[in-house]
Amino acid sequence: MKPLLTLGCVLALTQAALAAELGDPAPPLQISEWVKGKPVDLAAVKGKQVVVVEFWATWCPPCRTSIPHLTEMQKKFKDVIFVGVTDEEVAPVKKFVTKMGDQMDYVVAVDADKKTSAGYMEAFGEGGIPHAFIVDEEGRIVWHGHPMDGLDKAVAEVLAGKLDLTKAKQRDGARQKLEAFYAAAQEGRDEAKIEKLGQELEALDTELGGLTPGQKFNAAEARQSVKFQSLLRDYQMAMMANNGGTNLARIEKLLVASAPAEFNLAEFKEVLTLNAMFAAYYRAAAGQGAADKLPELAKQLGEVKTKNGALLNEWAWTILTDERIKTRDFALATQLAKTAVDATDAKEAGVLDTYARALSDSGKVAEAVTWQKKAIAAAADEDMKKELGETLKKYEAKAGAK
Repeated sequence: MKPLLTLGCVLALTQAALAAELGDPAPPLQISEWVKGKPVDLAAVKGKQVVVVEFWATWCPPCRTSIPHLTEMQKKFKDVIFVGVTDEEVAPVKKFVTKMGDQMDYVVAVDADKKTSAGYMEAFGEGGIPHAFIVDEEGRIVWHGHPMDGLDKAVAEVLAGKLDLTKAKQRDGARQKLEAFYAAAQEGRDEAKIEKLGQELEALDTELGGLTPGQKFNAAEARQSVKFQSLLRDYQMAMMANNGGTNLARIEKLLVASAPAEFNLAEFKEVLTLNAMFAAYYRAAAGQGAADKLPELAKQLGEVKTKNGALLNEWAWTILTDERIKTRDFALATQLAKTAVDATDAKEAGVLDTYARALSDSGKVAEAVTWQKKAIAAAADEDMKKELGETLKKYEAKAGAK
């Protein structure tokens, strides 16, 4: 199972002045084709049902990660209508939705002319997906944000009539102010503006009981984090460009000085080096590099010595599932997945799930059943256990058919 990606995919949207705010009437869904489920008319369901409109794309990894979560919410909130909207061509969307099957069990629509996107994403100044909007029974947009970050709680509050729209507006304004703060801090030119925004955000953090649940906002710490992330990018670019010597040493010194206590430079350098190795393999396997070098590149990956189980797990999952890979090496994926299992002491459900998938795809279905059961036992919550259990049923059916 690939680890959760928390960053959104950036869309090329025109960032005009914000034209909408929470509490405004929801624009109609101007859809060119309904790919799955019945068409949704917001005017027709007004006064009857809550609707969640989520913007996504087949090419966006975080969107793919959120799909099973949305399906689970659709099952949990049966009276709520969930609609996934994309502006892609219809053909690849239909193919993707068909392949997903019951894992994507809600309404899916194509917004070819981007009219719906304009009424929601552009109107709220949002440029990254996945991004969801809640339309309450009164037909108002009362919440928006990442579908993996509080959507389920917000839907429950709306259904119970407990969502505080005034506080939701304050939080939305604070989020926009926070984005402005980080942008100004990254630019680092207008000290007075940064200081003012920081003070305002600290005050809002206290007033709202936290800009981020469970975390207290500290402007000085936030600025330090921005500086660290900027240096991290510079260091990564220098490493990738093989730009060593004094420049790399200078950035490294600044990086260590600004890094949080938990940052490990040696581990970070290892990840950069290993990912460059995997990138070469991936290009060749996807037909973008020299195919004749693929056996040697696979051999190099198989010989990698690292305790980074998460990285090995991601490589194995990519080899098993990435649609762009033309030559799928099940033996290599199985080897990497097993090494990841060993590196994590067979305690990570997602890593165990990847190993079971590799075994199943290699034809070792009975072994896959055994390891999938171990993945379920290691899962931390019921939602994950249920998802892994559905996969187990497929392996058991496959094993029984042999």
